[in-house]
Amino acid sequence: MDDLEPGRRANVQPTLETLPLFRSLTPEERSELESLLEPASFAEGEDLITEGGPEEHLYALTSGEVEVHKEVVPGRRQHLATMRAPTVVGEMGLMTTPKATATVTAKSDTAGWRLPRAAFLEKLDAGSVAAHKVAYEIGRTIAGRMADTDEAVARIVARLDDASSDRDFEVFGDKLMRDWSF
Repeated sequence: MDDLEPGRRANVQPTLETLPLFRSLTPEERSELESLLEPASFAEGEDLITEGGPEEHLYALTSGEVEVHKEVVPGRRQHLATMRAPTVVGEMGLMTTPKATATVTAKSDTAGWRLPRAAFLEKLDAGSVAAHKVAYEIGRTIAGRMADTDEAVARIVARLDDASSDRDFEVFGDKLMRDWSF
C-alpha cells in the first residue's frame, strides 16, 4: 500500500459528503473526522483487508473497485460483492473486535482514505457527535447487509429442501467411496 501526499487532504470533504456513512455530518463534524484520516492506495490485486487478520481501519474509497470474498470451506472462496468507489469497507472492524470476516481485494488500482480504529474509538469514547453519527450509520449499514444475508441463506436452504433425498444419498455415497479406502 502506498500513502498519498498528506497535502491532498483538502480534497477529502466533497468525497466524504458523497458517502452515506458521512452524509449526515455537518461541515464541522466532517472536518473533525477528516483530521483522523490517512491517505491510502492499493494496486490491482492487493488486499486491503485479509480474512482472519487484523481489521484496524475503515477505508473510504474514492476511486477504483474492490471485490469481497469469504472462505466458506478450507480452500474455497465465495465471492460476496464487487464494490465501486465511492464506498466504504471495513466498517465491521471499526465497531467490533478487529478480526476481518472477509477478504477485500483491489480489482483495479484503488485510492481513498483510511480511518484508524483506535483514533475513531477515542473520539467515540470522548462523546464526539460526529463519531456517534458515523457509528449509527455503520449500524444501519450492517443491519442492511445482515438482512441481505438472511435472504441469501433462506434461498440456499430452499434449494436444499427442493433437492431430492435420493440425490443427497448419491452425494454421500460418492464421497464415502472417494474419501474412504477399504
